[in-house]
Amino acid sequence: MKIATAIASLMLFILGVGTACAQDNFPSRTVTLVVTQAPGGGMDGVARIVARKMSALLNQSVVVENKPGGAENIAINAVAKAAPDGYTLLLCSNSITINPSLYKSLPYDARKELRPIGKLGASPLLLVAAATEPYRTVPELVAYAKANPDKLSYGSPGTGTAHHLGMELIKSATGAPIQHVPYRGAAPGVNDLLAGTIPLLVATLSPVEPHIIAGKIRPLVTINTARVRQLDQVPSVSEVIPGLEIQSWMGMFTPAGVPDAAAAKLTDALRSTLQDAEVVTQLDRLGFVVAWSPPTELQTTMARDEVRWAAAIRDAGIKPE
Repeated sequence: MKIATAIASLMLFILGVGTACAQDNFPSRTVTLVVTQAPGGGMDGVARIVARKMSALLNQSVVVENKPGGAENIAINAVAKAAPDGYTLLLCSNSITINPSLYKSLPYDARKELRPIGKLGASPLLLVAAATEPYRTVPELVAYAKANPDKLSYGSPGTGTAHHLGMELIKSATGAPIQHVPYRGAAPGVNDLLAGTIPLLVATLSPVEPHIIAGKIRPLVTINTARVRQLDQVPSVSEVIPGLEIQSWMGMFTPAGVPDAAAAKLTDALRSTLQDAEVVTQLDRLGFVVAWSPPTELQTTMARDEVRWAAAIRDAGIKPE
């Protein structure tokens, strides 16, 4: 009996040492960063810049995997249900705080099934139009939409994204009748805008900036609390519609249950990445404004934003699907 007890104690000790060593050596293999939007969009660009630097800091490859669609719910759910070992990360927008009010039923509970690693910052959105369209400002757009109530539509990277909801709030504030056309990411919407399939698009700066410079796309308004440095002549939405404030942030998460040591290494790597001057410069070129927040602050932001978006959705008359 004493021998059996001793063996059992030895096994528990060995297992404990093995677990501790595994956590100390984390990561010992490739880490996957799941991105909620398609390749070619602003979030994809941010993810690839961040992944490269985190790879160097963690001494392991961090590879980007795009899982677009479903208002980011496909990717969010995939990571929420992934093994809680730290080898699967999620990069998503603040749609994660919008979706609980937009959908009657979600396959995940973000607050319970995801662990925040940190907030990266804000990615201002733009409402842009094809250069062939007759309006150049939001008031002109609103007047045109009301005079042609069945003619205008706008694209977004998907139903329930901050792009979609931001435009719906603009429509609610102005009464402009403009139909929503959801896409699986930014790139398909840009292609359709350039082809004349849709006249309007809500997107981050990076996928549309080359076409703005080329004169093929016209920016109407920045859907953000402030103007974008690269397009400082374009007004913010609060300038055009006083009292309307919209901001889109990006956050990184792991599945809940990831060991504290692994989560701490990931948080340290993300924070160091966002403090790197070269990374900040690269992200600035995409129109992304770095604004680091640690996990506890991201949790607080999520709780606050869920309440705020629920009220905004209700006031705008948007019905849950």
